[in-house]
Amino acid sequence: MKPLKTILLILFMGLAYTGFTQPFTLDDKIKPVELALKEDTRKGHEGEKSIVTLSTVDSTRYYFVSGHEMWQFLDILVTPLDDVASPIEVSLAQDNWESPNMVKTSRDVEDGIISFKTRTWSKFGIKVKSLENKTVNFSIIVLASPQQKSYLGNPFTKIKESEMKAGSDGNTSNNASGDSGSGKTILYILLGVAILVIGLLAGKLLGKKSATVIVLLVTCSLSVNAQYAPAGGEGFWYDDQFFTQEDLEKGKLTEHLDDKYTEFGKKTQAIAKKMKGIKATLLSAVNLYKSYKGLTECINSTPPAAAPRIPSFCTINIEETIGQHTFQEEYVIEGCADCFLDARKEFNNVRYLFEQLATIYKCTKNFSNAAIAFGDNVSGYHGVSGMAWQTQKFNIEKSVLDLEKAYDNKYAELLQSLSNAMYKLSECEAKYGVEDWFDRFGYMYFEFMKTTYVRKD
Repeated sequence: MKPLKTILLILFMGLAYTGFTQPFTLDDKIKPVELALKEDTRKGHEGEKSIVTLSTVDSTRYYFVSGHEMWQFLDILVTPLDDVASPIEVSLAQDNWESPNMVKTSRDVEDGIISFKTRTWSKFGIKVKSLENKTVNFSIIVLASPQQKSYLGNPFTKIKESEMKAGSDGNTSNNASGDSGSGKTILYILLGVAILVIGLLAGKLLGKKSATVIVLLVTCSLSVNAQYAPAGGEGFWYDDQFFTQEDLEKGKLTEHLDDKYTEFGKKTQAIAKKMKGIKATLLSAVNLYKSYKGLTECINSTPPAAAPRIPSFCTINIEETIGQHTFQEEYVIEGCADCFLDARKEFNNVRYLFEQLATIYKCTKNFSNAAIAFGDNVSGYHGVSGMAWQTQKFNIEKSVLDLEKAYDNKYAELLQSLSNAMYKLSECEAKYGVEDWFDRFGYMYFEFMKTTYVRKD
């Protein structure tokens, strides 16, 4: 896979997320505030994203987070800013506002900071509720780590000298075949169908025709509005005030609060301590995937089971770069880097593209299934007639069938890309005396990938 093609593939995959604007509901009064993550431009924070908001709630406020990728680790901190405040409840939701995936209250925490550690593949919702319907000033901080593609591990092991030469008992494998030239067209179909599924759902929820809603999804974004903003009261920020991590570092947030909130200094100390702990966790890769739970079950936390190890003359260490939280490849056998560099990068890139493709497919299917179940349950309420819902349901189910076909086509393209990368690796192995590397060793991993990522539903 050529570098440009890889960049475009990842970019267009990211567009699939735009169709998932927020958890769905039949309540058209819910107009969530968008928390769009911003790049952290400070030195030493390359790849990080964040957003900070100050707000006030005396009933319920809704937000949705955008701008992150499925390979980033997310920390969400929600802090009541009053010394003696009415308790608040904070919930995170991916599919449905009424079926949250994670829920905590300010009563549950000792330091007054409600925190979540999670990973997710798309936009998700944050719901903040005043449990006693009293005015509460609060802050939300969302932090996203740099992308970390590490959990698939290193499939290569040092080849034994006795394995260098091909023996009479060597096994062979047929080459994968296929036309990769239609990849962009296939991916467009996949992403278009993913957006279509959500568009049809949104059409049902908003009482609009499906075609109109799809156009709106593609051409428009949600406006930033406060939810159920009351008039008067003791709250300071009925209209959300947004800041970045740079603003925190430069003291702009404190300056903004001086004339309104003299006790905020105590809270900033607690928040700073919490953020220091977050940084320490991200620097330790040992328990990283255990600490950050998937917001939904459709995103993996562990590599596929029973993956074979591949003997190779040139082994790789996946080494964490302390301070930048990124993972780089270090070729530990002197002299083989030039030959293996591009082929190994292409090989690893295809592995993670398989994971990303499978995740998008699985999460889209789960979202669609949840939408159908929700629609079946409430089709007699909120002014939605049963007949109208049955039409929408049929359209969603048809779109899912199209999505399945698109996945199969993209799967075939990625298999061809994997085959190409592994034959390049085989050529490198031959230069160092490893005979018939693909036929004797590489094919085992190729067959494993072929079986693991084939569509099974």
